[in-house]
Amino acid sequence: MYGWRSRIGILLPTNNTVLEPEFWKMAPDGVTFHTTRMISSKTGHGSVEGLENMTQNNVDRGIEELAITGVDAYVYACLSTSLAVQKWQEKFEEKIARLGIKKPALSAFTAMVRALHHFRARQVSVLCPYGPELTNKVKNAFDAQNIRVEKVESLNVTGLHAVCNVPLSEIYKAARRVDTSGSDALCILATDLPTLPLVAILERDLDKPVVTTNLAIYWGILNMVGVHQSMNGTARLFDQ
Repeated sequence: MYGWRSRIGILLPTNNTVLEPEFWKMAPDGVTFHTTRMISSKTGHGSVEGLENMTQNNVDRGIEELAITGVDAYVYACLSTSLAVQKWQEKFEEKIARLGIKKPALSAFTAMVRALHHFRARQVSVLCPYGPELTNKVKNAFDAQNIRVEKVESLNVTGLHAVCNVPLSEIYKAARRVDTSGSDALCILATDLPTLPLVAILERDLDKPVVTTNLAIYWGILNMVGVHQSMNGTARLFDQ
């Protein structure tokens, strides 16, 4: 039997070709990940309107599909939804509860916040791929969690296919630019931006924690289902 330790259900936007490979590369023995897809845009570009439509038209179906799969926990793997829809973690939990499901649930932004609290980070630098509509919401989202954003920079990659294919060298250089001496950690937002190979390198070069959305989700949901994994050399998040 696969998933004998835990089966994790993931609601993932249709364009995302990044999160699954990153999770499977790290997956501990006995843990499996099961994904259902959500259409966030039919234009090929991200927008607040598209995210709002996704939450209204895809989430209930996705939760029900994963419930039939028999997962032990639910992940909502789109960080930008929390920028567009206030209190999304609570709303996601409510949707699950309305179906009579009593399982742990985690949204992408909540995972980021918990990881930053783990490091006691109060001031951060933020790199994201979003267009201006979503980038302008980043500071307020962190402020609401008592985390100050010292600097935010966007790669401004609004094409939903393009964001999954941003070269690692471009992400690395942008991360170095956005980092400030006063920040406690560097945050890299989005589940569809490839970052896993860069985390340990950036942490060495910047000498501070680097919290990416996918790593935060992975760390957070494994903690919620009681699976503990040591991955020294992957990220400081797993060295604590």
